[in-house]
Amino acid sequence: MMNINVIKKLLLILFPICLGCNGEKPKGEANTVAIEVIDAQGQRIALEQPAERIVCLYEPGLDALYMLHAERRIVGIFNDVYVSDELFPFFSKMDDRIKERKLPVLGTNNQGNVEHIVGLNPDLIIVHAGQTDLVEALRNAGMKVYATRAELKAEVFKTVEDIATLTANTERGMELISYVKQKEALIKKRSDGIAKKRRVYFTWAYGRVFSTTGTNSMMHACLEMAGVENVCPFELDQPNINAETLIAWNPDMIVMWNDSPQLFYRRNEFAEIPAIKDKQIFNLLPMFAYNPHTLKALCTATAIHHWAYEDKELNQKAQVKEIIAQLYGKQKADKIIDLL
Repeated sequence: MMNINVIKKLLLILFPICLGCNGEKPKGEANTVAIEVIDAQGQRIALEQPAERIVCLYEPGLDALYMLHAERRIVGIFNDVYVSDELFPFFSKMDDRIKERKLPVLGTNNQGNVEHIVGLNPDLIIVHAGQTDLVEALRNAGMKVYATRAELKAEVFKTVEDIATLTANTERGMELISYVKQKEALIKKRSDGIAKKRRVYFTWAYGRVFSTTGTNSMMHACLEMAGVENVCPFELDQPNINAETLIAWNPDMIVMWNDSPQLFYRRNEFAEIPAIKDKQIFNLLPMFAYNPHTLKALCTATAIHHWAYEDKELNQKAQVKEIIAQLYGKQKADKIIDLL
């Protein structure tokens, strides 16, 4: 017969193992972290399971959720989605909850009402990393906050990758980014064979003809992707210049963000600038399709490349529709195709 002392020792060894068998963790042991990313503020965002209730207060984040087919997890948005003529027509066609204005509004783009957000009991909140006060208040309230920014190309990709991870859509995220990089490589291959690059001046919307894009910006990345030269050498994101500077830069092409070319054509002092003289002014419309802070930067680069070099193999409208279909999926693209 086995010695009683031996039996006691075996029980001491086996007892902790049995505790683990019933799925319960011993007191003091940390919860298992299944999902983890590092956000733009350098903070570790850890979830035990994929986010199912998401409040999104940042447009690039919202766009990523729809591209990842994770939009049904959204429980709160920012007011701009309902009031912006550039957002509502598109999102309302892709989502009946937006069409019927059923999703709660929790603030404007990049801002939010902490009390209302907490009241929705989300398991993830997506905000712009620059909204430090909002982020801190939400984290102090015990919320999981993913703070991101999409102002450079690497940040656009990271935003999509991280949100794909947080929603357990990593395969779809990899598919999206791989597609964009492949198309970018094709444009680069075409551009590398062009000896004389077009010199482009970019101008932002709402009459800001002297507000351009510097070399440390996402729109500059779009110009590079398109195979053209940005005439602005400044490192600022959105530097402001004057008429004399624009004349000195002497661009042979101008790309506008949702504004009329007449803002340039009617100014006599610009008459000798090649872009004006040769009627080489083009417009990125609708703005939704060309948002450079999302993967739709590919649409922007494709359009600019086509305008610059009249690439017969790269029909702008057809290419943009194809890109939208790949990014959002055919079902959503079919609903918004008539708006492009």
